[in-house]
Amino acid sequence: MKTIKAYHPLIMTTHKFILIQTITLIITGLPFFSKTFSFLAYYVGYPASIVLKNNEALVTGLMIFRTLHWVSGFLLAITSLIFAIVMLRRLKELSIWPEKWSVEAIIDGIKQMKLHYIENKPAKFGKYNMGQKASAWAMYFFVTALIVTGFILVYKSANAGALSLRDAEFIGTLHSFSFIMLGIILIIHVIFALLPSNLPAFKAMFQTGEMSIDHVKEHHIYWYERLKKQKIIKDEIEEK
Repeated sequence: MKTIKAYHPLIMTTHKFILIQTITLIITGLPFFSKTFSFLAYYVGYPASIVLKNNEALVTGLMIFRTLHWVSGFLLAITSLIFAIVMLRRLKELSIWPEKWSVEAIIDGIKQMKLHYIENKPAKFGKYNMGQKASAWAMYFFVTALIVTGFILVYKSANAGALSLRDAEFIGTLHSFSFIMLGIILIIHVIFALLPSNLPAFKAMFQTGEMSIDHVKEHHIYWYERLKKQKIIKDEIEEK
């Protein structure tokens, strides 16, 4: 079975790292978002409080979570920045751009997703379908908002009076909103990624980095046509 390189090792590694850091950010941010999730910090802080002999399991857990949250945010910011710089030189070639720009294209994109995910039939889209592209753009936006507002809040905590109460509340609300949206998008992204119809793409992203040409031709026709124009799969076609 002939295959085509679907994901560069840099993209695969970055995707995994960003996924890990995003999940860490969400989990460590939950106790600060709502007291409902304070039990997470308590259970993490309980063993540490025994070692420290301070009998402050919740406070200790919150300190650990805050530290992990800040470290994860910093690592996510650095990784995202480096990845963005590397990708800038091939910005026009990225598969996150729509093949067509129109209302009809959006309607057709929804129809193609229905064929792919619900009816489990071959659909017409590029390397990514409309839902994947939309989630990618949404994640870029909310991750950026989360990182920027997060750094502002850290700066505020280190410099008392750096922001007015009104500005601090606005930044905090924006940070919380970005946090919620990122969590929702991540859950949806993971659910769809684990569907049987996405198995080849899942294996390509997390294991092999490659997809079979037959699968690309059947399920990613626009991407297949672009590869033909670029003569990337010319040899495989001629051999057949």
